[in-house]
Amino acid sequence: MNFNRTTHLEVPNEFSFPCSPYNIQKDFMSNLYKVLEESKLGIFESPTGTGKSLSIICGALRWLCDHEVRNKADLIENITLIEKELEKYNNDSNDDWLVTQSKQAVIIDSKTKFQLQLKIIIENEEKIDIIKKKLENKSCELETYKINKLSFSLDVSNNNQENKDIDDDMLLEETNGSDENQSDSDEELENKFENIKVYFCSRTHTQLSQFVGEIQKSSYSNIRVVPLASRQTFCVNPEIKKLNNLTLINERCLELQKKKTIKATKTGPSKQIIKKKKCNATCSFNTKSLVNDLKEEIIGKIHDIEELVSKGKQICACPYYATRAALPLAQLIVVPYNTLLHKSTRNASKIKLKNNVVIIDEAHNLLDAIGNMHSSHITGNQLCLCYNLLNQYKEKYEKLFSPYNLLHINQLLFIIGQLISMIGGKAGCNPMESSRKGTDTKIYSLADFVHITEIDNYNLYKLTNFCQQSKISHKLQGFAEKYPASVAICNKKNETGLKSFLKNISVNENNKTLKDSKIVVHSETVAITTESTSNPILPIITFLESLTNHCEDGRIICSRQSTVARGSLKFLLLNPAAHFQDIINEARSVIVAGGTMQPISEFREQLFQNAGADLSRILTFTYGHVVPSENILPIIVCNGPSGKQLDYSYQNRNTLALINELGRILDNVCNVVPAGIVCFFPSYDFEQTIFQHFEKSNLIEKLSKKKKIFREPKRSSDVDRVLAEFGQFITDSKKYPNVKPNGCLLFSVMGGKLSEGLNFSDDLGRCIIVVGLPYPNIKSPELQEKMNYLDKTMGPGSGNRHYENLCMKAVNQSIGRAVRHKNDYAAILLLDHRYSKENIQKALPTWMSTSLKICEKFGLAFGSLTKFFKSKLQNFNEK
Repeated sequence: MNFNRTTHLEVPNEFSFPCSPYNIQKDFMSNLYKVLEESKLGIFESPTGTGKSLSIICGALRWLCDHEVRNKADLIENITLIEKELEKYNNDSNDDWLVTQSKQAVIIDSKTKFQLQLKIIIENEEKIDIIKKKLENKSCELETYKINKLSFSLDVSNNNQENKDIDDDMLLEETNGSDENQSDSDEELENKFENIKVYFCSRTHTQLSQFVGEIQKSSYSNIRVVPLASRQTFCVNPEIKKLNNLTLINERCLELQKKKTIKATKTGPSKQIIKKKKCNATCSFNTKSLVNDLKEEIIGKIHDIEELVSKGKQICACPYYATRAALPLAQLIVVPYNTLLHKSTRNASKIKLKNNVVIIDEAHNLLDAIGNMHSSHITGNQLCLCYNLLNQYKEKYEKLFSPYNLLHINQLLFIIGQLISMIGGKAGCNPMESSRKGTDTKIYSLADFVHITEIDNYNLYKLTNFCQQSKISHKLQGFAEKYPASVAICNKKNETGLKSFLKNISVNENNKTLKDSKIVVHSETVAITTESTSNPILPIITFLESLTNHCEDGRIICSRQSTVARGSLKFLLLNPAAHFQDIINEARSVIVAGGTMQPISEFREQLFQNAGADLSRILTFTYGHVVPSENILPIIVCNGPSGKQLDYSYQNRNTLALINELGRILDNVCNVVPAGIVCFFPSYDFEQTIFQHFEKSNLIEKLSKKKKIFREPKRSSDVDRVLAEFGQFITDSKKYPNVKPNGCLLFSVMGGKLSEGLNFSDDLGRCIIVVGLPYPNIKSPELQEKMNYLDKTMGPGSGNRHYENLCMKAVNQSIGRAVRHKNDYAAILLLDHRYSKENIQKALPTWMSTSLKICEKFGLAFGSLTKFFKSKLQNFNEK
């Protein structure tokens, strides 16, 4: 008899939406609920501005709450059924006694399992009630603690003067070669059984904070939300935070959780060791009581990352460990891409995917994100610096290393030397030397690369494990800081005779004494400042980890340049699905959602199917826009005002006739479009060419009388300032419509800083102009290798489709910056005759299709544009 009965949940007719939902929002929530209940994989496309985040919240959290109620009821029912069955066995004397006892034992085991699960659920509910009552009864939110200055110096008494140069912190951690994961010192979870959790993942902390803000405003503000982030984001300890490097912060934090054994020596003639002394070098922010206080605050109220960091500083509690402690009681966990999609980070964060739900928002570039996340790149300068730094480190402390650690340092030195030779140098060389192998770029399979470099007989798994366990990156950082002035890397021309012999003796002697002011490495001096040489072993360890991928999943691109320093080695991941497979296999359900998910076939084939998902398990949903079709005017413009065909392909875009044609179009458009216009170009170089030509021809001066001109800034730090000025000028010009210039014209770049994640709603973007198609460089070795790989694995033509998709994703993201709510309106001008091709039109957002116009003549396009804005302004004046 089956006692593990589960009630099926029917899709509800109503959802707790903050307002009256649109039909597409109802469909989104219903389909999401169904996908989660049936443990499917879902691809959801809903245009930006259609309330996608709220639909995810209300659909997923409604299912989660219903599931928790269902789960508890099912456990009670199953226990009741088992008890009735046991009564039957007790009353039935016909069966053989031994058979009866064995059957009863199986049933009792099932009952015990169900009772344990029910007990844990009830205990967790009681814990949550206690925490919430505790927070309600507090006179203030949390007691404010005075932050004491932290001191991490170890108490080592009476060190021997002879040994004062030996810093225990610089010695490698003792390792034995075991593959045991060195996890944090946090306690094991008390309960093995946990209820289903929803992991919500997005690209940036800002997007996650916005999502948390939406939850706070919804009817699910009582949900237990735990935001996860890295130590670098959550750290509130100023002494650790100042390391300003994720790996170093991780290692220092872990180091402070461990007890250290230090030798204390006695001064005097005997110089004998008196005792070994244990020192607790702990972080004062990670004390159990304070972390528990912050954990209760997380469980009792919803906080985003910034609020938790602020709260952690206020009460001197570590948000990183508080969020981890809160995980067992969490219902919704919000995480950035890297934390969820990178396996080692996922494991370190204690994320358990098995039987849980994963929702990935802003997933339009998910394949590229996984590829970039697991690719790696090292330069010749980093390799040369690391070799010399590691060599000096070894010479300084060689006698203090265990045989195992010394063996692996020697292996590292050999491998780094071989990598240097691949880009035309040799171990210990000056990075400014000319490459001995000339200038070229070659692509290798992983198997060929490790064979050519002669490192195929080394166990790279054990070597990277050694790097993690020994914390070698942290030790080298400390070593470099102890000798901070400069690193002298040299390689003078070979000298022979007695003079060379005496000089080598002198250099070797200097290396042994290593003065505090400088690290001296054999040869001619080339000063490299500490700023440019911070811990070069980090990218090398990442590169070595990349070499442990499956041979067919990646390639090594070896670029040899004029000097060794400019050469580079890059690991290119060709199969992102290989790193998505665990998520597909373990999670109950995986949802990928975005505003522009076209082409959906790419996600279905390259992501889900390549990761081993059955086609019947994959469901796709595409929704229209909430904006009525009459509020959108998308036009494909094939020819300019003078009749010149618009072909802004790479070969033609810089022709004077086409640039002048674009100038005429912008001049005409600025006459009829009110408020803000955003013009997207295919590349930064082309935008620069256009702007310089317009300046020389005085068109910028002419346009500036109609619209104030803005340009996308080169530095990311200037983006907020430019956008603020852009928005403020539009607001001001709206107050004084008769004052010129009226509104703004913003020059931007597809795939640039302003093409994703920004909102040009209402007057900020009444017209989006897209100039040309942003095809990537087809001659790029990385792109060619990716296309060849797809042709071989996905069938002929897959590479070209990938090439087209890269272009159209950038176009669609740019288009999506405007029309952000139901009452918004905007025109979209696609300036290139190639947009009229059927395959290009199919790749455009589906919500544009019903309104899309193709105008062979510019006059027709201009007439439609004039009529569109005239009617909108008339409607506005009537209101």
